Amino acid sequence: MTSMAEKSYAAEARYTNFYAGSDIAWSEDGQLLYCLNGDVVNQVDVKTSQVLHSFGANVSKSNNDQAKTRQEDVDVDEDNIYCFALSREHLVAAHGSGLLRLWELSTQKLIKLWKSQHKGPVVCIEFSPAGKLICTTGGADATIRLWDFANNSCLCALKDYPGPALLLRFHPSPLKSEIFAVGSDNTIYCWNYETKALLHKMRGHISQVTGLSFQTTDSGCQLASVSRDKVLIVWQLDLEAKQLKVIPLYEELEGVSHITNGAQLLVACGSGKLLQLDTKTWKMKDLLTTTDFQISRLLYCHKEEQLTLVTTEQNMIIYNVKTSEKEAVNLELFKQLVGYNDEILDMCFLGDNDRYLAVATNSKHFKVYDTEQNMNCRLICGHSDIVMSLAASHHLLISVGKDCSIHLWKLSHTSDEDSLLQPLIQQNNCHTATIGCVAFTHHGATGFASACQDGSMKVWQLTRDKQERNNYAFSLRYAALAHDKEVNCVTYALNNKILATASQDKTAKIWTADSNVLLGVLRGHTRGVWCVRFSPVDQIVLTSSSDCSLRIWSIANFSCLKRMEQECTILRVEFLDHGKFILSAASDGLLKLWNIKTNLCVQSIDEHSDRVWSIAVSACSNRFFYTGGADSKLIRFADITDTVRNEALDQRQAMLQQEQTLQSLLHAQQQLEKAFMLALTLNKPKASYDIICHFVKKRDAAAVHQLVDQLNMDQRLSLLQHVKAWGTNSRHSYIANLVLQHLLGDALLNTEHKLYNNGNLVEVLTPYVQRHFKRVSELSKDLAFMEFIVKCM
Repeated sequence: MTSMAEKSYAAEARYTNFYAGSDIAWSEDGQLLYCLNGDVVNQVDVKTSQVLHSFGANVSKSNNDQAKTRQEDVDVDEDNIYCFALSREHLVAAHGSGLLRLWELSTQKLIKLWKSQHKGPVVCIEFSPAGKLICTTGGADATIRLWDFANNSCLCALKDYPGPALLLRFHPSPLKSEIFAVGSDNTIYCWNYETKALLHKMRGHISQVTGLSFQTTDSGCQLASVSRDKVLIVWQLDLEAKQLKVIPLYEELEGVSHITNGAQLLVACGSGKLLQLDTKTWKMKDLLTTTDFQISRLLYCHKEEQLTLVTTEQNMIIYNVKTSEKEAVNLELFKQLVGYNDEILDMCFLGDNDRYLAVATNSKHFKVYDTEQNMNCRLICGHSDIVMSLAASHHLLISVGKDCSIHLWKLSHTSDEDSLLQPLIQQNNCHTATIGCVAFTHHGATGFASACQDGSMKVWQLTRDKQERNNYAFSLRYAALAHDKEVNCVTYALNNKILATASQDKTAKIWTADSNVLLGVLRGHTRGVWCVRFSPVDQIVLTSSSDCSLRIWSIANFSCLKRMEQECTILRVEFLDHGKFILSAASDGLLKLWNIKTNLCVQSIDEHSDRVWSIAVSACSNRFFYTGGADSKLIRFADITDTVRNEALDQRQAMLQQEQTLQSLLHAQQQLEKAFMLALTLNKPKASYDIICHFVKKRDAAAVHQLVDQLNMDQRLSLLQHVKAWGTNSRHSYIANLVLQHLLGDALLNTEHKLYNNGNLVEVLTPYVQRHFKRVSELSKDLAFMEFIVKCM
């Protein structure tokens, strides 16, 4: 029972990249986002941030996580999607191969596939308002084609413009047969696609047009266009398209949308600002001014009255748009989605019961996930360069990075479901180089230590004002040149009296926390040391290195007690289950769980496809942990030891019952067909041999054939394994060759019964069959010679 399930973890949830830039669409009900990610279009649930389904050429019908993982491991020819469009019922995508694929959203099935007929790749695609027509434009042939996919026909090809058209829009009214396209000369062209006549050429912008928005008024239809020339133009679409209003906004504009039945106009600026304009008075108001995000797209859902701003870092910020009686628009943050994480560098838990998870990625903004609210994310701004490391102590969080600054944050709750980090202290130029790691003291934040790439370490004392509880200050306790090369890790012992550092100079060092005193040096690694950790229960230190080894050291005499080997560089290690087990993360993405007492690897977990940089273990429950790495995957693992043990016990109990049933049937010589099935299921070659031998002794060949014919393919393969076991003994060779002859003969007659070379069947059976054939041939000769002698007497 000890080997049944010593300790076992399994992936409980996976959070991966689902948006890589370019096209993004919002469903009419506001519940789903469709995001382009390479060769697939991901259907993302706005509430849970989970990918529900993926549309693409290489996507299998089964969209469970295991199927996706297997598909990632298999090299397939990618057919990248350049653009896509969404209607109420369908999704169409233009692929790099020149094919257009049409899926039905309700059944998630591919229903149409045809060639685009464009000379170059399709750069833009759009559905008509009724969803019956599809418009495509090519990048090289400067042609707009209109497709009636229901009747499998191309209605027209429009060529009177300089391509390519990076923006396509149908007239919102189904009664109007008009289509608008923005050419490479920044002119908006309008055609009547029924008569193929060019209706309007709307010149006014001198840079790329990034957004179009239609609005029907009493005087007709108006079109608002924005461009990167920092100008908003309102057009009156009558017999002649005229400029109704030209408004300079002095910012590069990335999107525009009408709200509140056209009374207000929202304009997104590339710098991150969001402007509101009254369509009657054209007065302008800033809705968002202080933001560190650069906006690339603006989406608006009329049903939910929500606004989505897509940033250049592939994050989606969703706001509730609230309008007062005086038509004043207010924005309320609803949710933030992270479409692309890049490399996950570090993460840690904070808050009550480790509710929140802070994650540092290859960005100057780090994320805070609410693990109890569907991984709802908040983007935290404050650093001017990439955040490299995070450390937390209950409600306090420290972030450090390439800007050589240290930021102290406090988790504050504004409502039951709303929380954010409140900046407390920011100190610049704390180090002379990139700060690569930071560590808090345990059992209350009284200090922290930081280390940078120039080999120096600084220990800081954190104080709190007794009167103003939110006023914190930290001062330098001491600084030391800890190592000759870059410091990769720093950590405190559980009693906060000593701390340890690990460096690329192949050593780890133990220091006193209060004064600049070096207690000892851990030498033995042949390459750089990546991580160091103190045991929560024993006086030992754990280190991991690029020499593919884990080492356990004694704090008393700084000697190496144990060494465990892995296949490649071990980047991160953590103690689990109160110091009984060690979790290691390697550069090949493999996680390994080690038993400290036996020095054995009890489990290997292969979920990542690249380097695993960070592990966050919940100190409260010790029942789950998160991992993140260079493959941008954030994976939650849960302890399933009890579940695995219970399943193993149930299987063992069921097997014992089956074995008892088998023995009873063999003893009573009844229901031998059922006994034969049980023998195959339980892998009992002796029992299956006795059953067939029973019929052979009765010279009942028909019963033997009937026994074999009723088997399915899996059972036949199991019987072949039994034949291999019988064939090794000459006493059982007759039965083995009898069954083998019937199985192979049946496979030759029935093509459905294909017996593959499972388990090197041919290689194993061939020498035994040849030996038995030679023995039988010699016996036949001897019998013929004996018969000759008898006749001659």
